[in-house]
Amino acid sequence: MDKKKLPNAIYLILALAMVLIAIPRLELGAGGTLSTVFGLIWIGFALLVIAANLYTLLGVDEETRQQLDRIRLAKRRMWQLKLERGLRRSKAKG
Repeated sequence: MDKKKLPNAIYLILALAMVLIAIPRLELGAGGTLSTVFGLIWIGFALLVIAANLYTLLGVDEETRQQLDRIRLAKRRMWQLKLERGLRRSKAKG
């Protein structure tokens, strides 16, 4: 595992443990009470944390990042060529 992804693995494990410990203690079957609403919102945020860490660990956006890096490199090369052509033209005139 990549050292950059190690914190995400730790956070994922902690979030899963937190959910497994908390679910039996939350009052989810009491209808529309305040404690039920709190429990559902809490579980929603915990699932969001789990999903975000899984997203990072699985490298879903790695391909997109690589494509953007290739585009940036191509643009940099284009600007460098334009700059070099401009310098050659200015030297030829002067």
